[in-house]
Amino acid sequence: MVGPKAPSPAPVPAVVTAVRPPPPVVAEVERLLKDGKVAEALLRGYLTAEADVRQAFGLQLPRQWTHRELLREHLRPDMGYVAVLLPRLYALYEPARYGSSRPISADAVRELVRAIYNEGPVYNLYRDVSGAFRLPRPGDPAGTGARPATAPRPVTGAPPRPPE
Repeated sequence: MVGPKAPSPAPVPAVVTAVRPPPPVVAEVERLLKDGKVAEALLRGYLTAEADVRQAFGLQLPRQWTHRELLREHLRPDMGYVAVLLPRLYALYEPARYGSSRPISADAVRELVRAIYNEGPVYNLYRDVSGAFRLPRPGDPAGTGARPATAPRPVTGAPPRPPE
């Protein structure tokens, strides 16, 4: 007499990792780097990242501000890793902007821009409530697709409770 067939083991579930697509500026920087336009990628990457950091953290700067003043006086510890990454990107940007012939590392530019845009507040500038990225529209600051400072931010987490 043959006994019941032993059940076959359940297949091991595949590991699924959520991958966040990069914001449009990261894709543009990578395209420029691929085309060998390292200085242009650095200029675009830093200027856009700097504007997005100011917007993401609500920094209001006087009209006569300089990049060095921003880095020295307006970056705060509550900004997390952005307060470390933006000065590093600026260290590459400044010589390229002002005409140094020193070679620029494309890998350093790529990694710094990616890292800045992986930080939550900066990354969230490019997300709609649905999680999809916004494309640049005419009239957006610097054509980056970022929300104007007066636009409402996407709500995350639980919805607010109604008044009792």
